[in-house]
Amino acid sequence: METGRNVDRLFKRKRWLLTLTYASVMGCTLGLVGYAFDRIVTNLSYRSVEKEIASLASNIHDNVEYKLATPGKIPADLYARIPELCPIYLNCQTQWQQQHRHTLVNIDRHYASFIDTWGKTRATLGIHPNVPKPSLSSLENSRWDHFHDRMGKGYQQLTLEIHTPDNQVWGYLQVGRDLTDIHEYLNNIHLFLTIGIIASEFIVVVVSWYLAGLAMRPLSQSYQQMQKFTADAAHELRTPLATLQVIIENGRAEYQHLAPELTSWLDQIERQNIRISSLVNDLLFLSSLDRPDNKPNLEPCCLTEIVLDLVEEFAIPATAKSIDICSDLDLDAQIWIDGNSEQLYRMGANLVDNAIKYTPAGGKVAISLTQNLNDISLQVKDNGIGISDANKVLIFNRFHRIESKSSPPQHSTGLGLAIVKSIVDVHGGQLTVWSQVDKGSIFTVKFISSLKIN
Repeated sequence: METGRNVDRLFKRKRWLLTLTYASVMGCTLGLVGYAFDRIVTNLSYRSVEKEIASLASNIHDNVEYKLATPGKIPADLYARIPELCPIYLNCQTQWQQQHRHTLVNIDRHYASFIDTWGKTRATLGIHPNVPKPSLSSLENSRWDHFHDRMGKGYQQLTLEIHTPDNQVWGYLQVGRDLTDIHEYLNNIHLFLTIGIIASEFIVVVVSWYLAGLAMRPLSQSYQQMQKFTADAAHELRTPLATLQVIIENGRAEYQHLAPELTSWLDQIERQNIRISSLVNDLLFLSSLDRPDNKPNLEPCCLTEIVLDLVEEFAIPATAKSIDICSDLDLDAQIWIDGNSEQLYRMGANLVDNAIKYTPAGGKVAISLTQNLNDISLQVKDNGIGISDANKVLIFNRFHRIESKSSPPQHSTGLGLAIVKSIVDVHGGQLTVWSQVDKGSIFTVKFISSLKIN
């Protein structure tokens, strides 16, 4: 389980996760709406251009078709009727670029070309784009065309077939439009949408962070209330449990000679009282570690001495189970860190106690302590029943106990490894476990050599 600091970080990560979820959903929604709006505006713009070109092409077609009596030839009176119509052998475009006057077409944006059935241009209107001449097959098969000239300028073009009065094919009429102003308009729309979406997404992130905080507030309050209830309940239980222990001792001293059978009853009551007292003490200890303002009293701690004390303390219970307990230490090079000696001793004691509990008779428990350039490693190794993969992710949860058919039931509160994990977290360390069923386990705690806790 997480300590107080880690729980705060957990709530912050969850708040960021909710914020990113809200922002992502809204960002995708805004993006889809912006994309749909952009597509609609683009389609409407190009449809408007197509209608404009079609209307101009129809106007030119209606004005000249009845005059074109011979296929591929433009009569002289048509040039008089349409002064801006320029034969292909004359350079009219330079003149039109210099003179802006009212013509049949807007020469700044539109153009028209008369092409005979052999694909040769006979006359033009307006400033024609600088593109290769179309092939005859493209004229016969094309109606609408979108292309760019050599300068990268975009055009939309319509090709119509022209007939003589006696219904012969005279040639083709191409009417097109420069799309520069349309592209500028669409680019402005794109820029507006991009800026709008980015600004909206920023607002969404801010609002999402606020809403995520509101959503997490009841969970945070519930967690704090649960912590407070656990601490208060454990604290209130200490007094009646201590009183019960006094009653047990007085009863054993005063009434044992009157009723010898009371001895076994009092022993059972005392064992259960000790278990409950141990559970209460563990809960109070965990509650103290969970407090956000919890700061362990730092002092230079000699881990070498702590390991030696652990071996000495657990030698008797290990011997009672015929378990060999040993340590791998370099007594000439003592290892020190900044930490809380009581908490570090309790961490080691819980690891060693678990190793002895879950190691069958004839087994071995080894404690090693090594120091590298950057870290200090404490290992507790046993050849006991091991831990399954399913239990590896659960063993550090509070009140979780491993049940195995190969070992007798253990009188455990299920808080030992949770306390170990909390102490390691408070000291900025890292706790890992390797284990295989029926082969044993290795618990490794790593601390930074120059540990400084704020």
